Amino acid sequence: MRKLVFIIGAMLLVGPALAAPIPTFDDPRGLLEAVYAQIKAAEDWENFDQDTVFSEVDAFSSGLHATFASADAKLKAEGDEIGVLDFSPFINGQDSGGMDFAIGVPKIKGSRAVIAVEVTGYQSQRITFELVDEGAHGWKVDDIILPGYDGSEPLRISDYFANPR
Repeated sequence: MRKLVFIIGAMLLVGPALAAPIPTFDDPRGLLEAVYAQIKAAEDWENFDQDTVFSEVDAFSSGLHATFASADAKLKAEGDEIGVLDFSPFINGQDSGGMDFAIGVPKIKGSRAVIAVEVTGYQSQRITFELVDEGAHGWKVDDIILPGYDGSEPLRISDYFANPR
């Protein structure tokens, strides 16, 4: 179990220079399928090849990635060794063991799309993704809406990056 948490953590923290380049996706659903395929593959840690995966943050749009990078740099400058993401926003947690993912049908309007992913397992939830077509860079995640807990409002990952403390 610790190895699985380590591998997923490493996927989040691997610098872009060490990760495989992210493919370009001409379909918003294809991007999420690739991300979740990596997450499922990491569960088989004995056969998982870290060198073949792209960093999850590379799935972010240019705007979301800039907000992430700014928040991450700020926290690290304050002495936080982990930075802004100590969890995967794609699973809303650190350990995907025992989880299954059902990616919905995208609702596309122009260069924007919305897709819900049903996460089942010990932490069943619905995570909603807003995507944007960035032309030559393909579809990217522009925001992630995580469910609220105990009656709290859902959390947009962009809001979390804007005010990570």
